[in-house]
Amino acid sequence: MSTQHKPKPKIHLRSSLYILMISLIIVLLTDSVFYYYTKRILTSELETKLELIADNVTISIKHSKTGEKYVENLIGQNLRTASLAAQYRLDPDIEKVTNEELTVLSKELMVDHITLMKRSDDDIIGYKSTEPKEINMSTKSWSRDWFQAFNQLLDTKETNVKSGQALPHYWSGPMNTSMTNPQFVDKWGYYYDGRTNYILDPYVHDTFFRNYQRETGVDAVINEMIHGYTNHGAKEIAVYNPPIFLKQQEQYKKEGYTWFSDREILFGSYTMKDNRDQEMVQAVMQSKQTQQLITTIGGKTYLKMFIPLQLDFPVVIGLTADYETVQQSIQQQQVKLLLLIGTTALIAFFLVIVSIRFINRNREATAESIQEVYVDHIDSLFRSMKEQRHDFNNHVATIHSLVHLKEYTELDRYTSEIIGETTALNDIIQINVPALSAIVQSKVIQAVERKITFQHEVANLKQINLGAVKATDLVRIISNLIDNAFDAVSASKKEADKEVRLIGFLEGNSLIFKVINNGDPIPSEDLESIFEPGYSTKKDMELHAGLGLSIVKKLVDKYGGTVHVSSSEKETIFTTSIGI
Repeated sequence: MSTQHKPKPKIHLRSSLYILMISLIIVLLTDSVFYYYTKRILTSELETKLELIADNVTISIKHSKTGEKYVENLIGQNLRTASLAAQYRLDPDIEKVTNEELTVLSKELMVDHITLMKRSDDDIIGYKSTEPKEINMSTKSWSRDWFQAFNQLLDTKETNVKSGQALPHYWSGPMNTSMTNPQFVDKWGYYYDGRTNYILDPYVHDTFFRNYQRETGVDAVINEMIHGYTNHGAKEIAVYNPPIFLKQQEQYKKEGYTWFSDREILFGSYTMKDNRDQEMVQAVMQSKQTQQLITTIGGKTYLKMFIPLQLDFPVVIGLTADYETVQQSIQQQQVKLLLLIGTTALIAFFLVIVSIRFINRNREATAESIQEVYVDHIDSLFRSMKEQRHDFNNHVATIHSLVHLKEYTELDRYTSEIIGETTALNDIIQINVPALSAIVQSKVIQAVERKITFQHEVANLKQINLGAVKATDLVRIISNLIDNAFDAVSASKKEADKEVRLIGFLEGNSLIFKVINNGDPIPSEDLESIFEPGYSTKKDMELHAGLGLSIVKKLVDKYGGTVHVSSSEKETIFTTSIGI
């Protein structure tokens, strides 16, 4: 006997390529989503960090401005005290005071310079001074509140200008660049109580004030945030003076020096420039909302944020942070993700291949199972055909003899029986499910051999389309139920004819089969246990393993169906229902 080799399961290359392409697309989409999501998260974290820095700078500016205002007022008060001391020492007539006398007095009072001012026509000028450049200096063209404050003092009126420090008979202007010596930023005090014909003007350079700013002011806080031990993330911090920075107001310069109040950058530094900075500051001033941009400076990528701040006047805080750390972090995370996805994809691809092989093997096993079912039934049919051929020869011989003997009554009875058996076999062709037709035909033959009347009524099955697996399982269900029914009627002690019926029909989406026999009833105490493996009501247990009904229950459960049994003296009915 030749051995038939099983074909190896085939993995379709086209399907594998499709799976690989889909996997690659998923990897690329996942990587892109991860990149932009992670970039947004890390950028948001950096923005939050910069906003915290801006908050600290804001608090520092407000506190420092308060402190600086306090220190500046102290300097102003000291200058007023110096003015009173100078008035006590000097002649009330300006013409009798010499510049040399003022020089000696300034050193005694520990001020940098003293200037005496008086009216000259519609102007107020410096008339005597320790600083030669102050002599004959005009103040008529001075901006803001200065000239107005001088006139109010000389008119012995209370000074009520917006800026500076006003005390009795005294006004101290805000710290600013010296008009006569722009290399210095000075603090002036102006005193006049009517007992002299001049305004006393002692003033000091900003050395002490600037030292205070560097040690405890805004610049000190900014320097600590950038160069301190803790890395806050900012590489540069600048506090913009919008009117000057945006060229909305002409910057006052003299002898190459920019006026202290007209600086573009009020605090911090501004070396990391971008040509869009003015646009950002303008947008912040208009919208009062934070603006940001990504820029490349010196071959490195930076994030710049512009945040509005309200002091005595609106300003903008500019923060520049290293953005390459974010990009490097994203790249590292991306590499890790790609490795993870790549490993997962390889494992998934391997599992797909294994699954395909498993599915192919299952298909082959199913095909073999179906083939075995059909082969078994075809063998049964061929055996039946051989038996019928042998019987046919015997029937022909018997008929010939009866005709020869002219036994016509016996001939009629004999031929009627033959016709009945032939009709029972021919009815099978009305069942249009091949697998079911085969099993029923096989059972018809068995019934004839076992002297059992087997009837079948299978209708309304033309519209259903059973898969190979379900058809095979259906054959196993019906075969086991019919075999169980044949055994039941064969073992019955009833004198009536042994009858088994198969009824099959479609009801909604359920395929229902009933197998009915008129054998002995099943005891009620056995009904609950009848579907358990190994359980049987038959006495000859050596010939029956008690697995038929348990197999039926297992297959019906596989399709979410039901199996039910009812038994009485008249008949026993097994009913199965499975979805299609």
